[in-house]
Amino acid sequence: MHPVIALEALDPDLQLLTIDRPAKRNALTRESIEQLTLALRNAARDPTVRGVILHGAGKSFCAGVDLHEFAQGTVESARRLIEALRDLCATVRTLPKPVVCAIHGHCLGGALELAACCDFRVCTPDAQLGMPEVLLGIPSVIDAVMLTHHVGAGRARELLLTGDPIDGQTAYAWGLANRLAPPEALVRNAADLLRQVTRHAPEVIASQKTLHQQWLDLPYSEAVERSIEPLLDAVRAGRPQQAARAILER
Repeated sequence: MHPVIALEALDPDLQLLTIDRPAKRNALTRESIEQLTLALRNAARDPTVRGVILHGAGKSFCAGVDLHEFAQGTVESARRLIEALRDLCATVRTLPKPVVCAIHGHCLGGALELAACCDFRVCTPDAQLGMPEVLLGIPSVIDAVMLTHHVGAGRARELLLTGDPIDGQTAYAWGLANRLAPPEALVRNAADLLRQVTRHAPEVIASQKTLHQQWLDLPYSEAVERSIEPLLDAVRAGRPQQAARAILER
């Protein structure tokens, strides 16, 4: 496969993954989706990587799925494409390390689903975030479900049913974006946000990410019960005892 995902180390422990198809506004093919999934899984296994930033080369983060995938598609190719995108989004949601999406320019369709699965989103004020699938005669599927968790049912339906994008400023006001940043400081601001997480023990961050995903997936009472054992695991490892003693000794 021709590589379209560029890897770059930021500081000693942050990794920048850049979708590198700027002439196509970084539109996603099944090949690029699979490459990005592999890069994230490699980052998960690499003990020197504490956090990941997703970025797009050129003027946009990502314009969504490449239209050639649909124009030349069959039912079977569409199935392989959407299952690859599902696996990518699941990889991000379950990655034991924090992931932030740095969004500038377009972030549409499958790209917005990917961004919605990240732990954080940092946007330029004029970024364009939308779900234009209805314009192609298809529904938004798979991880578009995350939009309701971020912005509520009413605003999610507005995005899904109109196909109209919102800008980064609106995304921030709606709670979809965690931070706003000017284009020249986008990656720097994303890295600063990640460092607020990576200063903590990697084991507790991995545990908290897993718990939060379970809170989204499970009924309330079951999610509460699932929370108990991870806390006891931390006590067994001695982490809170050590931290508490250090605070008390200050």
